Amino acid sequence: MALFDKVSFLFRISRLLVLVAGCLLVFTGCATRQEFAKRDVSTGEMQAVMQDRPAELQSAYRRLLEEGQRNAVLNNMKLGLDARQLGYLDEAQKAFEAATLSISTVYADNEDAAKARSLWYEEGQKDFKGEPYERAMAFYYLGLNDLERGDFENARASFKSGIQQDAFAEEDQNRCDFASLIFMEGWASQLNNDMGISRDAYDEVKKWRPDFEEPFDKNTLVIIETGKSPRKVADGAGHSQLKFRRGRDFEEYRAEVSVNGGPYVEAYPMEDIYLQATTRGGRPVDNILKGKAVFRSQNVKIGSTLSSASEKVMMAASAMTAVPVVMAAGAALGLVSVTQMALAARSRVRADTRYWDNLPDSTHILPLKLTPGKYTLDVRFRNRFGSIIPGMKVVKKIEMTGDTLPLVWIKSRRELSQDLAY
Repeated sequence: MALFDKVSFLFRISRLLVLVAGCLLVFTGCATRQEFAKRDVSTGEMQAVMQDRPAELQSAYRRLLEEGQRNAVLNNMKLGLDARQLGYLDEAQKAFEAATLSISTVYADNEDAAKARSLWYEEGQKDFKGEPYERAMAFYYLGLNDLERGDFENARASFKSGIQQDAFAEEDQNRCDFASLIFMEGWASQLNNDMGISRDAYDEVKKWRPDFEEPFDKNTLVIIETGKSPRKVADGAGHSQLKFRRGRDFEEYRAEVSVNGGPYVEAYPMEDIYLQATTRGGRPVDNILKGKAVFRSQNVKIGSTLSSASEKVMMAASAMTAVPVVMAAGAALGLVSVTQMALAARSRVRADTRYWDNLPDSTHILPLKLTPGKYTLDVRFRNRFGSIIPGMKVVKKIEMTGDTLPLVWIKSRRELSQDLAY
């Protein structure tokens, strides 16, 4: 065989090998899609769960049953907040208790919990436990439920647990910057007459919110939630990077309250939930890339480098047509390059983009000093430019019957989970 024919043969073989490896890469990449079959639920099991459940929540309970343990925490989070918005506080309590119990089991500081958190398989295949901000918000809502029942001790414990979830970051312990949880711990302590604990909490809030004013002379707390939940998206090679985007299709950024027709007072913007999604202990996070994802990115980097080396060798071979062994070396390097990238894709590290879709974008607080009596709260909203949003208003009627009204909870809009929104 002439030298030219040998070179041509080797070149065709190299292209064939690279094509085969490339096909492996494509097919393996397709295998990372997050698709899950619903479990079969018997009619008897469904009826037993649905019995005496509110009609508006039955689709959420059905989804909880059908998706099973893998999505139980997520579905209980959604169900709990749906129930709160619809006025079913007992249902909300049970859902948040179930969600936080599961979270506490996995996100504890012990070896068994660490094994359960192992990242050496696709994130989306694991039981959902949520990002730190989602876990913290589950305890936040559980604490609000406790406050509304006048159980200040358990409310404080719930808020403290939420603080721990925010501070927890896999194998590292970071400080908590979730100001609303720290404030709520202080507020629950204040209502419980634990003034020392309350003052310590308020001092901590001031580290993150320097203009915060201690509400020691107030006896009623108005919490206003605005906007829509942060969103999770998969990005990067193989969709291994988890990134966050602010919620869409809302205008309200500020809330103002008028009491019994008096002047409007701006509620204090205590928390940006989107900011919580994109920080750890106050430090900005570009994306979530843990465990296996680090391995995958390194392999892709190596593969790209080898591809570059292969091209240079092939170019050298063009100038050295009398050296077919160089052509073989170039083909081998090309094959190794694609194989490396295929191996990376097969590591199945697609980011878990399941998320709590009916959370707010922000929370605002307005502590008040009220005497016993009936009150009408008129709440209006402003956009990011400071303009009042026409037609967007919430009216809340409350009655103060004792010395303390622990909580008035207001949302700018009813934002039910996707299970109930259609």
